[in-house]
Amino acid sequence: MPHRPAPFPLNEEERALSLEHLDVLGSAPEQGFDDVVLLATTLCDTPIALVSLVDRERQWFKACIGLPVSETHRDLAFCAHAILEPDEVLIIEDAAIDPRFQHSALVLGPPYIRFYAGAPIRTDTGHPLGTVCVIDTRPRTLSESQRKALQALARQTAALLQLRLHEAHREQRASELLEQLEHAQAQHREAEQSLRHARRVSSLGMLTASIAHDVNNLLQVLSASLQMANLRARRPADVERFCQTGLKAVEQGGELIRQLLANVRQDGPELVCIDISERIESSRSLLAGTVGETIELSYDLAARDVGVMCDEVQLQAVLLNLLSNSRDAMHGRGQVHIATRLQQVSSDLQLNDGAYLILSVKDDGPGMSPELASKIFAPFFTTKQAGHGTGLGLAQAREFANNTGGDVRVDTAPGAGTTMNLYLRVLGRISVADQAG
Repeated sequence: MPHRPAPFPLNEEERALSLEHLDVLGSAPEQGFDDVVLLATTLCDTPIALVSLVDRERQWFKACIGLPVSETHRDLAFCAHAILEPDEVLIIEDAAIDPRFQHSALVLGPPYIRFYAGAPIRTDTGHPLGTVCVIDTRPRTLSESQRKALQALARQTAALLQLRLHEAHREQRASELLEQLEHAQAQHREAEQSLRHARRVSSLGMLTASIAHDVNNLLQVLSASLQMANLRARRPADVERFCQTGLKAVEQGGELIRQLLANVRQDGPELVCIDISERIESSRSLLAGTVGETIELSYDLAARDVGVMCDEVQLQAVLLNLLSNSRDAMHGRGQVHIATRLQQVSSDLQLNDGAYLILSVKDDGPGMSPELASKIFAPFFTTKQAGHGTGLGLAQAREFANNTGGDVRVDTAPGAGTTMNLYLRVLGRISVADQAG
């Protein structure tokens, strides 16, 4: 009489889908399941134990002791019979006399099964996935305690399968979150690049608007120098001196144009560590040409041999702006004093603690009211007539000071003149050799 395989359970499709959902078939050995079969052989005193999962066409062993194979066809599976009664332990005391199995190839040939006991592994919804089973090559039975232990191991295996699924979901979610994080970081980097580009475009617009103001200052220096050279054409030494001042103004204008082009190319300004007082000292003739002969320009450059990281072109542009503001405020007549000093700052709300070089430009003009002083650093704010100012000079002064790690502050009052104080963060001392280089 031929062997007859077990029929499918009534809920076979749902049962198979539940097993496939676990994504365990064909997976690598895992210690938790190996421990289950080790306990099963020990508790039931059998040479063979399996965690057998019944697939659509096969039974596959997640864990196995005593057999050299990892799966068999479902038609031969004892476990296919066990899952038909998911609440019970299927016990076959002697397969050789059981009509369901006596003609099975697994009974008549290797591994010569005579005894089988399988406790169904069930999901939370009651679907039987397979069994924890023990097998022997001689007839025998299970005690009640062994039967209960086998059911406990089946429940533990179901819990391990569920835990394994949760862990897989957790790892998948972690992988998705990591991928989302990497995507978000990439978007953030792109947004930062776009923002930097937008700022450069905005800065370019401001620079384009302010370049006319800066070049105009330089042209005034050049014009004044050429006028003086013309008036003193018979005095070669004076002509040479005024021509040198005019040439320096032209050179400064070229540097401003190069700075504009650098912004167009998205290059940053060239930052160098310089001695502010030394640079001001070397630019006296250029600065004097800005204010004109009717304004008395004095200096007190006490902060010497200290380095500030900044762009030298911007430094000169800021100084020219501040001087031209003072000149315009005093209507071309008065006194302007340029000074540098060192100061230690601590417990300041806007500045970090440390050493600062304070570059101040003081005039004896009419001064400003507190209301007006609170607005002067806003971009495009100006008190000058249309066509005579862009309102960007003081905004540039603040940006210059901020870029060094400092700030700019104004000390003024009606009738008391105005002092612009640029707080520039000091990097350290500059040696004579550094300045020569």
